[in-house]
Amino acid sequence: MPQLNAIRKWTRPLGLLGVWMVISWLLAHRQIVINTSPSVAPGIYLRVDERPAVGRIVDFRIPARAWPYIRERTGHTGRNWYILKPIAAGPGDTVNTMGRWLYINGRKIALIYTHDEKGRLLPHWRADCVLGPHEYFVYSSRIWNSFDSRYYGPIRQSHIGAVRLPLINWK
Repeated sequence: MPQLNAIRKWTRPLGLLGVWMVISWLLAHRQIVINTSPSVAPGIYLRVDERPAVGRIVDFRIPARAWPYIRERTGHTGRNWYILKPIAAGPGDTVNTMGRWLYINGRKIALIYTHDEKGRLLPHWRADCVLGPHEYFVYSSRIWNSFDSRYYGPIRQSHIGAVRLPLINWK
């Protein structure tokens, strides 16, 4: 009986240690990511073996064109940061940001703001173009002030870390 009590004593801590190790491995290898940004529903996102496509959520490195704004906003460069956004346009789609509105394939999608909620000047990517074979335009309609491709332009497929699927959302 003393051996059984000793086993019971260590079962829960060892189980919790095992769960912690698995979660640590998943996070370290970016199999799962935790999103706290409101432009995509906050939650846990799983890496899936799918190609980027319109409607899918991807994580990607913040483009260099966005670094000055990120530095002003956060005090960090953002060079090694990933963000999650849904893809709104892909290869062969037409994107126009020349005026005050974002148009995708001729459809009016969203306003392009000049300043953020704190009054800081936002960058503005101005173009009327057809996206190339490895280009994606990310845009989130979930919140009005999503910092997306309207401000830094299309992202290249080589900057995409993974396609993500929501596993658990809490908002």
